[in-house]
Order: sequence, then structure tokens, then C-alpha cells
Amino acid sequence: MINLLYKLFPRLNNLTKRQKLMFRLLLLSVSVMFFGAYFKINGKPNTDLILGSAMILQVISIVGLASKWASYRTRSEVSTLD
Repeated sequence: MINLLYKLFPRLNNLTKRQKLMFRLLLLSVSVMFFGAYFKINGKPNTDLILGSAMILQVISIVGLASKWASYRTRSEVSTLD
């Protein structure tokens, strides 16, 4: 799935490893949100915990994408550029 996104949107290949990690976390939180909404509609118990964890994951991933920490390259990325 993630490889398909990278092929459809080649600009995603320019992201650093940290940014890709945060992007994957954002995709995970969106899928958790859909599962939580599905379970909430069907009346399952404790779906508020699922939806709450999805919101926390989204906040973490958005803050991670917007931070300077994610824009820095890791040592392995810098060493492969030489």
C-alpha cells in the first residue's frame, strides 16, 4: 500500500526517513479512525478508546511532520549520499 502511494506521488520519495515514519504513522491513525468509527456504529463497547488513540496518533504524527526533528537527515542517509 505504501509503495503504491510512493509510485502515485513521487514527491513522497523526497521525504527523509523520519518524515516517512511520521507519514506512515499518520496513515495508521487514519485506518484506526475508520475501524473505530465502524465499531462505534455497530455499538461495540470501548470504541471511545480506539478513537481517542487514533486522535493521539494523528497529533503525534502531525507534530512530528511539522517539527525540525523530522527534516534532519539521519546518519545512515547522510553516509549514503557520499
